[in-house]
Formats: sequence, structure tokens, C-alpha cells
Amino acid sequence: MSNIAQRSLEGVFLAVFGIASRIYAPLRSWIGAAVLCLFILMTAAVVQVFPVSNWDMLAYTATAIEPETADAADLHTKTYALVKANVSEGEYVTLTEDRPYRIHQAKDADAFQTMLGFYRLKVLYVETARLLSGVAGTVEAFRLISLLSVFAVGAVLLVWLGRTGTLSYGPVAAAFLMLCSFGYAAQLVSPDLYATFFLLLAAFLFLEKWDVPAALALVCAFLVRPDHLAFVGVFFVFAAVYGPGRWAMSACFAACLGIYVWLTRGADHPGWWVHMWFTHIEYVPTLKDFDPPFSITAYVEMLVRSTVRAVMGFTWIAVLFGLVVFFAKGISADRLNLRSRVLLYAAFTSICAKYVVFPHYETRFHLPYLVIIGMILLVGWHRQQTAAQ
Repeated sequence: MSNIAQRSLEGVFLAVFGIASRIYAPLRSWIGAAVLCLFILMTAAVVQVFPVSNWDMLAYTATAIEPETADAADLHTKTYALVKANVSEGEYVTLTEDRPYRIHQAKDADAFQTMLGFYRLKVLYVETARLLSGVAGTVEAFRLISLLSVFAVGAVLLVWLGRTGTLSYGPVAAAFLMLCSFGYAAQLVSPDLYATFFLLLAAFLFLEKWDVPAALALVCAFLVRPDHLAFVGVFFVFAAVYGPGRWAMSACFAACLGIYVWLTRGADHPGWWVHMWFTHIEYVPTLKDFDPPFSITAYVEMLVRSTVRAVMGFTWIAVLFGLVVFFAKGISADRLNLRSRVLLYAAFTSICAKYVVFPHYETRFHLPYLVIIGMILLVGWHRQQTAAQ
């Protein structure tokens, strides 16, 4: 039997909760949008005030200024000078003296130049930085891309929620972005968030039945990060099987595949296996004459290493598992519209396919697909709950 204190506390709580609910109900869409906007603004402020300096910024800076330099030594000198002028003394020490690989790259211009084949493929990312360097320095231009991508992703999500009548779920969308390392991806000099914007835009346009603009957005995402060719290919297959957007996605895949063949021939990319080995086995000091033989044992070792690192230090496997459980327990697949199913199946399959082909363990590499899946399930669940009332 409850006592007077318990009844009083519960009575006060229920009264306050009832008042808050009556105030919230008519304003829930505005409040949801405001919370998501506040999260986006907060993330942008953190990106601006506390950016993260990763080693890749050296390679991307070099790729951006490469046409303006005379030789490898000149490129190396200018690159390290530009980065040094835009990071703190401690960050620069970390970028140049933290481990043997970085020490070697800071001293050997020719070895440093062999690494740029990994980065030249990100054509649209590099070209955008070159364009923005006219109003900011080269390093600042890359940081500006990340900053603008934060706002762009937020804008797409707001429009998506608004078009589907789910703005009240703005806090849920913000929380989901937190789980998917949105803030960390935004702080880096990396094309991940820029590509995420184009992939989310493509997903939204596809759901709105604007197939040609969706295909163009996919091409842009591919040009920012060519490894998104896996998603383009999987998306093309599901569109061809189910029907919606079949011709636009077929043309998109054909265009991206042709561009990929051309890029890999002209950008001095060392190839899939060398890239895998370099990323997951050993950071060799130079890629010149580096050609390790393919080994199924080494490949399995890479998968195991990446999976352990993903489980121990990142969230994407847990998030994906949660989404699968939510789909199984809370969504009637046959009540999702056909385009939502095509996009949902393509996003899930591409995460699995990409991981088998190249096991990225960091959550930021899976960010766009997780958000796409999350948005489809959120909207689908809302519609099914509304229809059941």
C-alpha cells in the first residue's frame, strides 16, 4: 500500500506530465524541427571551433594543389607548410612524428607522392575544395566542405520529415545521428559527410519519384567517394527487379562504372588488394614496387580484425542490429510502399556487400546507409501506427 508521500509525488508528476503533454501536442512538429535544427547548429559550431586534424588532410591538401606544383619535392614542401599554418603546434607534431609511417612521410617527398593515388579518385571532393580555395585557403576549404555538409544533411532530413508528416520525430532523428557518429564525421577532413548528403538527397528524391535527379545525386555521391559504386550497383539491381526507377538507375550504374574504370586507370590508384593490405595489415612507407600477393588467409585476417575493432570501438554493428530487430518486430514489410522497400533492401544489402569487399570498421563509412534505413523505418512505423488508430 502506497503512503501519502508516494501518492503526492506521483500526483505531482502526473499533473506536470499532463500539463506538458497538453502544451506539447499542438506544437510537437515545431518542437521536433527545433530540436533537430538545434542539434545541427550545435554540430556545426563544434566543427568550426573544435575541428579534428587527421593525417588524410595532408594527402587531400596535396591532391588539391598538385596542378600548381613543379615536382614531388615542391608539392611536399607546400603541403606540409599549408597544413602547419592551419593546425596547432601539438597537432602538427602528431601528424608528423606520431608513428614511423608519419615520420617517413614527413621526410620523404617521393614516398608521400606515392600515397596520393588513394585520394585522387575523390574527384568531386577535391574539385570542390579547389573551387572553395578561392574564398578560403586550401585546408580551410576542406573544413568548409564538412561544415556545409552538416547543414546540407540537416536540410535534407528536415525536408524528408516535413514531407512525410513526421517532424515531431526530430529528436529521434537527432539521437540517431549521434549514434551514427555524425559529429565525428563532420569534424574530420574527409569526404564522408559530403557523400552522405548526396546519398540522402538521392534517397529522398527516389522516394518522391524524381528518378533522374536521384540518379544525378547518386553520381555526385560516387564522384565524392567512388567506393559508393557498391551501393549504386546494388540499388540498380533492386530497381531492375522491382521496377521503380529501373531505367534511371540503370543509366546511373552504367555511367558510374564507366567513370570508375577511367578514374582507376588515370589516377595511379594501386588497386583493391594493395589498398586493403595497406589499410588493414601494414602502413608501408612507400607504395613504389609494393605488390603483395593475394592471400585468402590475409583476407580472413582483415575481416576478423575489422570486425573486432568495429565491435570494440564503434557503434554501427549495434545500430544495424537494432534496426533489423525494429524492422522484424515493428514493421509490416508488405505495408511499406514499393519504393521504400527497394531503397531499404538496397541500403541494407550494400552495407553487407561493402563490408565483404572492403571491411571498413569505422561507423562514419556506414553513416549514410544507416540513416537511410532509419528514416525509412521511422516513417513506415509512423504511418502504420497512424493507420492502426
